[in-house]
Amino acid sequence: MIKIEVLSDKTISEGNIHDLESDNVAWADIVNPTKDELKIIGKLVGLESSAIESLLEENSRPMINNLEKYSVIVFSTPLKEESVKPLVIFISKSTNDFITVRYGESRSINRINSWDVKRKIVMFEKGPTYILFRLMDEILATYNMVIEDIDEKLGVIEDIIYSEENHKEKKLMVEMYNLKKVLIYFQKGLSANREVIASIEKEYGEFLNKKDLSKFRLLYSEMTRLIEITSTYREILTTLLEVHLSTISNSINVTMKKLTAWAALILVPSLIASIYGMNFNYVPKASLRYGFYLALGLMLVSMLILYAYFRRQDWI
Repeated sequence: MIKIEVLSDKTISEGNIHDLESDNVAWADIVNPTKDELKIIGKLVGLESSAIESLLEENSRPMINNLEKYSVIVFSTPLKEESVKPLVIFISKSTNDFITVRYGESRSINRINSWDVKRKIVMFEKGPTYILFRLMDEILATYNMVIEDIDEKLGVIEDIIYSEENHKEKKLMVEMYNLKKVLIYFQKGLSANREVIASIEKEYGEFLNKKDLSKFRLLYSEMTRLIEITSTYREILTTLLEVHLSTISNSINVTMKKLTAWAALILVPSLIASIYGMNFNYVPKASLRYGFYLALGLMLVSMLILYAYFRRQDWI
């Protein structure tokens, strides 16, 4: 689906593909592009549709490159399901075109689309490079929101791990591994995004407006902060995982000690009963009138002694 917005006579209206070839500032957002749509965009920017598809692959690394008329930027952006996918951006200051191609919903672009008209007009009036700056700023805001959600989830996990009753070991482990995977993807994407922003600052993008490049320094600093936070949360999650595994191991040890203690309580009386019940003609004290009760007494006394000992050792 291709959505095109054009600034004309200080108003933003819905446009078509031909508006990308005019001098008006235009933003074309292509979501889940079809083969035909990729061909249309590829012909416009001077790139094969298969090359654009390769840029949209999940393992595509963020980068900046220059074509004949456009600068192409691949930027890693979080989606609604907290996964990370590439956003491909084509930008040209000569034709005032700004083109985004993506798979899946982008919360960052959705927020920009929800802005009031006056705010969007101001953004369009400053040109495609400023639109790029605002979009990257919103992408970092999305990273921030997702990381804040991860922080809350880490707090819940910590409460569960340190609670006296932990009945959700399997579910907890799945949650922890999923969070760790998200943090790994985020750190990888953010690190590559930082290199893209550094390249933009160094004026590697030939079709960017040079006077707006100083604004990207703020994005670089914010990106560095997010990378540090992500790294910290990974360390916290790793520590929580180790604590959780230690807790499970200690729980198993306590259970084994209790089972061993109860088994010992049964073992001694069983030993007395088995000796007393041996089929020999001459068993010591077997002829006693109260031998049966004596054996029961020995069993009971031995159990009480063992119970007191294990209780003192905090085994039961």
